[in-house]
Amino acid sequence: MASKTVLCVADEKSLLDNRKQVLESSGFSVLTASSGNDALAVLTSHAVDAVVLDCSASDPDCESVLVPIKQMKPRLPVILLSAIPPSEKTVAKTVDVFIPKETEDPKSLLNRLDSLITVRSHSHPELEEEYVVFADASRRYLDCSDGVSRLLGYDRMELMGMTIDDVSYIPENVADLFEKFVKRGGQDGEYILRHKTGKPVLIRYHSFAFPDGCLAAVWEPISGWKQLYSGALVELDPEKLKERVESAQAAIEGRVNELTQQDERASSEWQALEDARSVLAILRREFTE
Repeated sequence: MASKTVLCVADEKSLLDNRKQVLESSGFSVLTASSGNDALAVLTSHAVDAVVLDCSASDPDCESVLVPIKQMKPRLPVILLSAIPPSEKTVAKTVDVFIPKETEDPKSLLNRLDSLITVRSHSHPELEEEYVVFADASRRYLDCSDGVSRLLGYDRMELMGMTIDDVSYIPENVADLFEKFVKRGGQDGEYILRHKTGKPVLIRYHSFAFPDGCLAAVWEPISGWKQLYSGALVELDPEKLKERVESAQAAIEGRVNELTQQDERASSEWQALEDARSVLAILRREFTE
């Protein structure tokens, strides 16, 4: 870790000195800046692997440097330490990890820095897609693409404080699926995620456990209840049947809600949806009896 350089930004010298001591004792090289302008000057003249921004109550403009930092270096990991989360939406989108001052823990900061730098400093051709997530062995998200944030309705900062379980529509299935994935070194399938609004989000996923320890997945959003319903009808594997039925059911209920709002309950599609509901109820009994 000695080759990794962290820029620490704070308007209080005592904070900078303490942060520098903690990071250097863990093997990081540390640069410091006491203002936003100083931070941008450092980033212009030095190679930096991550930024730790410490906002105090005495510096109300502290967050203003976040947007210029990301404009200058979009992939640079940024960790914000503050008493309150970023106040503006545009600023929140520039933060990778937010750590509240009252829960600040040096070990947690070091772990998050290490994880983010590791994830951002290497690549795998399989992950060059729009919807990509990275997780650790405890199922906590380490990083994600902008596409994932848009798909689930969360800023990256929010997702980086969550686990796979937190965004799963059926969280009780996560632990078993994740354990199988790690043992096999990879796994493909369909799954139902939970949007920030609570709405089900249907995806097809391809997950990878790379030899370097990187745990990641590529998602492909699935739209269209008919495709999922057809998949449930032809599924012969009892272990996969439940998941396919749940996916189809979520898609059907979503479409029913749309037609209800459009006042199209007399349409032919509405009758087809009702028929599909009845068939899925029969299939559901296959794995409950």
